Amino acid sequence: MLNILESLPAAITAIFTILIVSYYALFFLKIKKPPVKKIFRSITVIIPAHNEAECIEGCIRSVLAASFEGKKQVIVVDDGSKDDTYKIASKLKGVEIIRTSHSGKSASLNAAIKKAKGELIAVVDADSTIHKDSLAEMAKDLGRGNTAAACCAVKVKNRDKLAGMWSHIEQLYNSLMRSIFSKIGANITTPGPLSMYRKTALIEIGGFSTEGLSEDIDIGIRMIRAGHKVTFTEKAVAETNIPYDAKGFFRQRARFARGMLNILRRHMRLNRTMIDLYTLPIFLFSYIQAVIMGSFTLYQIASGYLTYFVSKGVFFSPAVLKFFFEWLSIVGFAKWSYSVLIGATTLDFITAVGIVSTLLSYPLFFIAIIKFDRKFDLLHLIPLAFMFPFWLMIMAVYIICLPGYFERKQRNIWKKNE
Repeated sequence: MLNILESLPAAITAIFTILIVSYYALFFLKIKKPPVKKIFRSITVIIPAHNEAECIEGCIRSVLAASFEGKKQVIVVDDGSKDDTYKIASKLKGVEIIRTSHSGKSASLNAAIKKAKGELIAVVDADSTIHKDSLAEMAKDLGRGNTAAACCAVKVKNRDKLAGMWSHIEQLYNSLMRSIFSKIGANITTPGPLSMYRKTALIEIGGFSTEGLSEDIDIGIRMIRAGHKVTFTEKAVAETNIPYDAKGFFRQRARFARGMLNILRRHMRLNRTMIDLYTLPIFLFSYIQAVIMGSFTLYQIASGYLTYFVSKGVFFSPAVLKFFFEWLSIVGFAKWSYSVLIGATTLDFITAVGIVSTLLSYPLFFIAIIKFDRKFDLLHLIPLAFMFPFWLMIMAVYIICLPGYFERKQRNIWKKNE
């Protein structure tokens, strides 16, 4: 049993390396998009909002300013807000407002879909803004073949905040993954900051599910299972504001983790579709990797601190700072790799795979930054140099939320800004 536990990190790292290689293969895979066969002349943009007084005006104005050749209907759903969300939204012209009791995002979207007049339905989170050409570019992609849903590149608007720097890198990386997954029909995520759907396809599958906290993934899976395609529009961009206080950040991450567990419990199955053979197994592996590697890494850090410092009566010193700095930054990996290179550290299987997987992972972050930001600055450099603490925090949340897999019923509703 002990030998199995000791070999788990090596096995997980090896699988992770194989996955990274598959990402590179998809990145360089050339897929020609089918021609645009249908031009849409009407769109309904739905903005679900619960306590979004701080951001709602900027969101609405960006939607009103967005280009679209045809009729544009904008519906704001005030989902039981306790702040000035309704008051602010009602002052803006060109907007229809629906007020509901706090019933959750999916229920809000479904209520708006019933009043939607557009051929297309776009969903924009109230804490986000969209770029001027985003609606037009996504509408163009939805006119290709049997494409029924489209997503875009997502950036973090408040990335100058501490947590925002790391979340921005994460969002760029996730956008890159969605772009390459969509090449083979394997993208299942239509993120909240901006996604677009054919109204007929949404009605066909019964709208958004009110079960589970990850309606943006659930809808993508159900679209694909119904025989539709979910694409990625590279020229479309949305920018979102992320919670930057500890309470808001951990509440959001817990929601993501619990939502993912619910998706895996409800949708994981043996099938021949690409999402069953590739995407959902990757999501499952990512969660398992977070729990096992997170636990293993936290144990290594804690045991090292106890062994080398606490056991000797040293709780805080320059050496302790150096110990944690090397663990939590890329400096530690650089020193470890150098020690292997000069022969000071034995090059065994797990060491070799660990080095290879890390060396392959980092270029993907740089590719995502250049592809979607088209620049590189200090706010990119800092999180890249200290990705490990962010990674550990996410892993800790995944571990804490693991019992959520056994939730019998998970409602698509949560508190925000309360």
